[in-house]
Amino acid sequence: MKKSLIALAAVAASTCAFAQSSVTLFGGADLNVRSVTSGANKFTGMAQDGIYSSRIGVMGTEDLGGGLKAGFHFEGGMNPDVGTSVKFDFQRKSTIGLMGGFGEVRLGRDYTPLFTVAGIADPFGTNGVGSSYNLANVVTVAGPAIPEAGSFATAQTASALPASKVETGTIYADPNAVRANNSLAYYTPSFGGFTVGAMYSFGGENTYTATKAGTMTSVKLAYANGPLTVALANQVTKGGVATTAAADSQKWTTNFLAGSYDLGVAKISAGYKTDKLTFVDDTLKSTILGVAAPMGALTLKASYVWRKGQEKVGNQFALGAVYDLSKRTSVYATYAALNNEEGFGMNVGSALASDFSGLTSKGFEAGIKHSF
Repeated sequence: MKKSLIALAAVAASTCAFAQSSVTLFGGADLNVRSVTSGANKFTGMAQDGIYSSRIGVMGTEDLGGGLKAGFHFEGGMNPDVGTSVKFDFQRKSTIGLMGGFGEVRLGRDYTPLFTVAGIADPFGTNGVGSSYNLANVVTVAGPAIPEAGSFATAQTASALPASKVETGTIYADPNAVRANNSLAYYTPSFGGFTVGAMYSFGGENTYTATKAGTMTSVKLAYANGPLTVALANQVTKGGVATTAAADSQKWTTNFLAGSYDLGVAKISAGYKTDKLTFVDDTLKSTILGVAAPMGALTLKASYVWRKGQEKVGNQFALGAVYDLSKRTSVYATYAALNNEEGFGMNVGSALASDFSGLTSKGFEAGIKHSF
């Protein structure tokens, strides 16, 4: 009898410990048929991530007592069109941390505080042919890379793209525009609707004189209360030529102000983003206007984006519809047209249809998204 009671007590104790922890498997897939035309280049076929980034992951928490919890979040991208798991890594997000009444501390690879502002301004978020980030994130310019740009530049040539119709061009981008490696972040609890998020990325291991190359700071102040949401963020990434001390001085500095207001019949949103590039001594200014109108299970969306620096870069218009079949399943269709100024080559959703000659890029997609 005594042994039975001891065994029951052990089972109860283990059950209690398990109840204080949770592990969740989650994910989803988004596939569509997409057609993109940019000048003489065209792509038509199956694509993914029109309104949702396909993924699979696992996350969990452990109750440590006294209001303190430990948590982890491991999430990887996947390609549902061909059934691969992108090498089964967790590059979408890979963090561990502690949370409690003080807020949350996270370490690892994570979304930057600045990136989360984009979802406030743009009803299309950062997915699909309608995303404002087609125009307001990277800068695609004809010609070879500027040497001082270092890690901010990725050169593309005609031989690397189809039909030899694409001129030599360079894509300039902040490598931490979306996520940052080796990061340490802190997020406050809400104080009357106000929250603050701050992140520092240690970059990679630098063996040269450029000891700060790849480091990043990102800070966001946000307010959310009822129908109103407003956020302001600043982010600075250091890059440049990784083999010289110049990398410590070359910077990509971004400021992003965004807000949305839910009128009930529609949610209106706006954003203003600046990208200061020291290696070209220019500031690119992007403006985003958006609206999303729910009509039962149907939501209609539209956005207009324009960008300019010392000269005009381009503008984009997008129109879309999402119909929710359930809380986890939706069908959608989106159309977008991006007008490049001469010399620029952004496109609306297909590197295979890139063009650096300053022409219009048009795209349409229709697909289905399911999450679990």
